[in-house]
Amino acid sequence: MDQKLPSNFDLIIIGTGFIESVISAAASRIGKSVLHLDENDFYGGQWASFNLEALKTSPPIHIQDFESNFWTEDSESLLKNSRKFNIDLVPKVHYARGDFVELLISSNIARYTEFRSVSRILTSLNGQLELVPCSRSDVFANNKVSVIEKRMLMKLLTSLDEEVVISDPNQTFKEFLTSKKLSDNLVHFVLYAMARSTDVTPVSEGIENTKRFLQSLGRFGKTPFLFSMYGSGDTPQAFCRLSAVFGGTFALDMPHSLKIENNRVEALVLKDQEVSGQHFVLGEAEFRKVNNKGGISRAVFITDKSVLSSESEHLTLLVYPPEKDIGLVTVLELGSLTGTCPKDVYLVHMSCKQITKPKEDFAHVVACLFTEDEGSPKVLWSSYFTLPESSNDLMSDEFKEFPENVFLCPGPDVDLDYDSSIKKAKMIFESLYPGEEFLPRAPDPEEIIIGEECVQGSVDFKEQEDGVTEKEAAPSGDF
Repeated sequence: MDQKLPSNFDLIIIGTGFIESVISAAASRIGKSVLHLDENDFYGGQWASFNLEALKTSPPIHIQDFESNFWTEDSESLLKNSRKFNIDLVPKVHYARGDFVELLISSNIARYTEFRSVSRILTSLNGQLELVPCSRSDVFANNKVSVIEKRMLMKLLTSLDEEVVISDPNQTFKEFLTSKKLSDNLVHFVLYAMARSTDVTPVSEGIENTKRFLQSLGRFGKTPFLFSMYGSGDTPQAFCRLSAVFGGTFALDMPHSLKIENNRVEALVLKDQEVSGQHFVLGEAEFRKVNNKGGISRAVFITDKSVLSSESEHLTLLVYPPEKDIGLVTVLELGSLTGTCPKDVYLVHMSCKQITKPKEDFAHVVACLFTEDEGSPKVLWSSYFTLPESSNDLMSDEFKEFPENVFLCPGPDVDLDYDSSIKKAKMIFESLYPGEEFLPRAPDPEEIIIGEECVQGSVDFKEQEDGVTEKEAAPSGDF
């Protein structure tokens, strides 16, 4: 370092993963002095994004079972466009009325982000890809279900959107749907694609999951979901930007050690100085030393066409139902309009809770989507790897051995969105600063008062009755 850091901070955060970055923004926002550093030379840790060349030649050290292969003779054309790829380690989509999106709006962090609406949801039914109906018009335009089935589905969805009386709390959600005399096709749509449940999911959990789906419909587009432009790896940086605006100090590529005395971390030891802090937040690298009981199987493919051809480019979420011992597989297909890949190719992400190895876990999905049939997408490049899943209970006994002023942030989980991670970040923040508001709204530049004068500027946002701004309600799903 050319210049030394201040000798003391209220909070020192090690790791720039998603949860660490949320805590950094929240602490800085209430006036705490924050030092936020990372041993890596990039933001995001396990939540980061990489271009094609970087992921292929220098995969991050925390991922396991990594393998990649080109399946085209023209690999050079892909590598020439390497920087146009933003390949997420942990791709996420967001419920339009989920905790993450609500926090973006209420805290005003939305101004640092840009999103597109997921334009279609697919599922695999009887070996074929089918469009999941996400609106009344979709239901009645679907030619795979009869008129009677359409009316039954609309009646069920309307009833689930209200208070539901559960007669038998011990039954599964699948048994509940079957008791409503729904056909197998309708049970499939609701159970797997809408509720993201399995055959053994309890009825209360299945109903709650379906409500999340239904309540997010119609806010930004045809489906309940949004996706971050340029990849999910940009999301932690949005929170880091807010932290920096309110005084957070950031340093990447920063080797370090901790000075521990009397069951407390007294200082952060850097190459040429020691920095003391009242509290320390450690990211998933330290968490993995405690617990690594599970894994997330991941696969990424570059293809020459969409898994389901259409006249226009779609941002597609495919929910592949459980098969044998493998649970739900989430498939996300991204085109060039998301800013994650060049034109004329697609990025296809697959994720699931690991059972064996990634290639084996996804074999049945790959066999379904990428066949030798004419019209099937051709795989140009593929990659398989494992991410450690460290989303365990932060209050369990295994953490009691850590110094009393240390708080640990878990890494990614297999969830579809960031909502559970937001809850974990808020829990840590409230332990650090009881009674303080978690990420209060940050002012817009035109609202900042310098001396006695207010900085004037054009206002791009106009509040609507439901709290959504005109920009937020744009057809593209952008905030």
